[in-house]
Amino acid sequence: MNDVNNRESTRKKVWQDTEATIKVNDPFSSGSRKTMTINGIVDNLSTGGMFLKTEESVPVSSKAEIIIKFDPASSSSDLSVKAYGTIVNAAENGVGIKFTSIDMRNYSGVSSKK
Repeated sequence: MNDVNNRESTRKKVWQDTEATIKVNDPFSSGSRKTMTINGIVDNLSTGGMFLKTEESVPVSSKAEIIIKFDPASSSSDLSVKAYGTIVNAAENGVGIKFTSIDMRNYSGVSSKK
């Protein structure tokens, strides 16, 4: 077996309680529900992507909107990041997501006043 790491970015473990929510198109929907919202725990993270631990089934190649909450107990919006990505790997315990863009501005889920 070849143990060469072919990843472009080094993965790092994150704080144990780092949560993320992803929204993906629901390919199984036959009704009015167009997207699925899936919550999970971020297992590892890099500049290129992340692995989200979840029991939910998400099809590979799905496009995802991602909110990463680095300290869910905090009321500070400075600890959240919004990103977009593609599901590249589906495993029994979660999904691998490759980032396509990351919003580096502070994200709180609401528009900031100017």
